[in-house]
Amino acid sequence: MSGTSKPPVARTAAAGAKAGEASQGGVPRTPPASLPAAGPGQGGPGSAAPHAQAGPDALTEVQLKVLMRGIAPDRVQVHRGNSHLEAWDVRRSLTRIFGFGGWADQTLELACIREAKERDGTTLRWTVAYRAQVRLIVRTTDGRVLTSFDDTAVGEAARQPAYGAAHDQAAKTAVSQALKRCAANLGDQLGLSLYRDGDLSPVVLWSAAHPPPGSEEEPDTDQVGPGATDPDAALTEALLGRVANASTTDQLNRLWARVADEEAEGLPAGKADQVREALHARFSEISAETPEKAAAAQDADAETPDTR
Repeated sequence: MSGTSKPPVARTAAAGAKAGEASQGGVPRTPPASLPAAGPGQGGPGSAAPHAQAGPDALTEVQLKVLMRGIAPDRVQVHRGNSHLEAWDVRRSLTRIFGFGGWADQTLELACIREAKERDGTTLRWTVAYRAQVRLIVRTTDGRVLTSFDDTAVGEAARQPAYGAAHDQAAKTAVSQALKRCAANLGDQLGLSLYRDGDLSPVVLWSAAHPPPGSEEEPDTDQVGPGATDPDAALTEALLGRVANASTTDQLNRLWARVADEEAEGLPAGKADQVREALHARFSEISAETPEKAAAAQDADAETPDTR
């Protein structure tokens, strides 16, 4: 790859900050006046005053019921063996659970950290990377701030033929990934369980702040998932889902090794064999595909950015 055309350009939400403000690499280190500098749960356009801060008990019964559920398998995407939710799905779920206007995301920083070009024949290709810091603010149904989460992510667009499209893709990827990481703090419906090696069964299950109605017993703290009532069945279901979603033999080979590891850790032989049968069937399906389609799937698995 040839040298860069120019030094990375800092693009940040604080572009209009005062001159002389402490900065590093061209990126102001404090948020602009229009963004909240307060800690979690405070700030944001039109937010309630700090004394109106809501607590966990402000969640409705229906909201709690949805948040405690396991994630539906058809919402989960698999890329390079990693399970994740797509950004639009996370935004939809936030709206369904907290309502229109019940949540907001703020981009606290968006900075270009890499910009490089290379010539591919007669075509000039651009590789660009952005770093984003995003805040997710969640409100109660009456508009009080319930909580907020901050997180960061880096997004890259590799070898794009259009300069503007490369910057656009990298910036959007960084912001989307940072938002998804923030949302995962809200539990299984927003992708938390997927960080447990793609597990689809709920891992939160209970909260001491939200005991079941009429319950006077302490919750079983050992029931942290996956599949508290039948962990072997839940794990088998999760593995079968990943087999069904696999599109390349590389993904299937990684899953085959995963099954061996799980069996060594105590997964019953019958359930391990059930997954292996599904793997054999999926291997046959992929092998029957045209060479062109199989090659395209392998290339996509190798080149598509991980949006987890």
